[in-house]
Amino acid sequence: MNRITGEIAEILAPVIGSGLAISTVNMQCKKMGRSPDLLSIDDLDAFADMIHIPLELFAGARIAEKLAGEIRQIQ
Repeated sequence: MNRITGEIAEILAPVIGSGLAISTVNMQCKKMGRSPDLLSIDDLDAFADMIHIPLELFAGARIAEKLAGEIRQIQ
């Protein structure tokens, strides 16, 4: 993981737990065809879009939207 994927995991952890957050980040990166070590700022919109639906199913629409927004704001 790099700084960006670490920050994404930190955003997700309070809602889904740290182990699941790390696994989720790794899985979403794989679906994007990216290594978690290579995810960049340029990938954040696509990542947030991809993770929104699973988060919505798991945590509800409001929380999913909030977390996706926080992911998009990583700098």
